[in-house]
Amino acid sequence: MGETADLNEPYKMRIMALHTKETVDEDVSTWFADVSEIVKCEPKDWTAEKFLKHTKPVLSSWLNEAGFLMYRQTNVVLDLMECIERQKTEALRDKDKIIRLQGELINRKDEQLKSLQAAVETTVQDTVQSQIQSFSEIVKKNRGGGPSCSIENLKTVMKSVVLEEDRSKNLIVYGLGEEDGEQLPALVSELLGELDEKPHFEATRIGSGSASRPVKITLRTSTARHQILLKTSRLKRVQKFKDVYICPDRSREERDARTLLVADLKKRKVEHPKRTHYIRGGKVCSLDET
Repeated sequence: MGETADLNEPYKMRIMALHTKETVDEDVSTWFADVSEIVKCEPKDWTAEKFLKHTKPVLSSWLNEAGFLMYRQTNVVLDLMECIERQKTEALRDKDKIIRLQGELINRKDEQLKSLQAAVETTVQDTVQSQIQSFSEIVKKNRGGGPSCSIENLKTVMKSVVLEEDRSKNLIVYGLGEEDGEQLPALVSELLGELDEKPHFEATRIGSGSASRPVKITLRTSTARHQILLKTSRLKRVQKFKDVYICPDRSREERDARTLLVADLKKRKVEHPKRTHYIRGGKVCSLDET
């Protein structure tokens, strides 16, 4: 059979001699191959009768070698079990470290959030106070040094500021057909998709008594609203939405001013049809055709 140590030596001595020569798996395979060659059959066909014709010294040698292989396999298994236990212990230590680091990270995030919240609150308070003082000074000047503005007036102004901030994220859509049982979010998504925009939004019909009520779209940021407004002219080239008009969510005062601008724009187009007229910066502009 393969390369072995002296069979008369104890197992502990022999395993040292073979420790660096062959792996246990290789020795087991060699043992099975050698015995199979002598008994003239594969291990799956071995029976007691196959070994009767062999002498006791031969059988003794095979048994001794088989026992030695089992002894080595046992040592390998024990080594692997010890290695697994070490790895499990190290994994537990690493897990404890990860949990500790996660706890520290959460604590630091909480501290940062609290710090940021405090900074925002301070900034907002300072800004509001500054705006109130500025408004109070303006009113005082307009009244010729009279008493400062009332709390109710200030509340009205602040409410107007808040509403203006809310509208900065809104869009109003006109001409978007309305049907019973409509899936408005899907319809708005299709509309915005024609502009290559896929923002997060909320959409609802506003007003009453109209066959096709306007749709108010609320976005997460004013930047998203601005990005959509830049592309609204594309809808004219889309058959399904060619009569749809998207505009900012304006206050009543802004809508009244816009109405006057549009009326002026139409008037100029009639009076000066050979010139190009458009609205920009809150006024009607006209250019000579080149």
